Amino acid sequence: MGAAWATVVLTDAGLIRTHVLKETDTAIAAGAGLVAGVLAYLIWLGDAGTAHVSTVEGRPVVSARTLTGVRTIELDALASVRWFAAIGRYGGSIDELRLRDRHGLRLTIGHDTRVEDFVRRAVVRADAQPSGVSLKVTRHARGRLGLDPRSSGPPFVHLFFGVWVMLAAFLLPALGSYTVACLLAGSSA
Repeated sequence: MGAAWATVVLTDAGLIRTHVLKETDTAIAAGAGLVAGVLAYLIWLGDAGTAHVSTVEGRPVVSARTLTGVRTIELDALASVRWFAAIGRYGGSIDELRLRDRHGLRLTIGHDTRVEDFVRRAVVRADAQPSGVSLKVTRHARGRLGLDPRSSGPPFVHLFFGVWVMLAAFLLPALGSYTVACLLAGSSA
């Protein structure tokens, strides 16, 4: 993906420099950056479809299909649990748990009560272990899982902040691509 992104930016700059395209056509590179930003965001977080919980050799695991294939996280090897909320399309909202295991594997799951029950049990088991086991669970994720009281702040604050996080993740690569294409093409567009 990175190679395709760089190829589009370099090709756009080269075509502008050779006067095949106008100086204002750096939007092609910006568009490639936007697409690459969205894909990188979804791949890095392990954005999943429907998650499935099963037991492998007596250990609970969560598996789900992502853009890069099926990812499986062993719940007893969780390293962090975060909750992410944002305003979604068409007036809805995005409500997901972001899991990361001790090997760095990430998986993002939507609202699924069965998976949440298993994650909740894994957090409770980790809390009961001696201090050698470190599972970082954010305060908001604990509230989302029903382990602690929910945040007293208004829910729209979380949703609004989440939108800005996603916009930054999507638009910064587009802005970077635009800037690099302008610099390489020698234009100020």
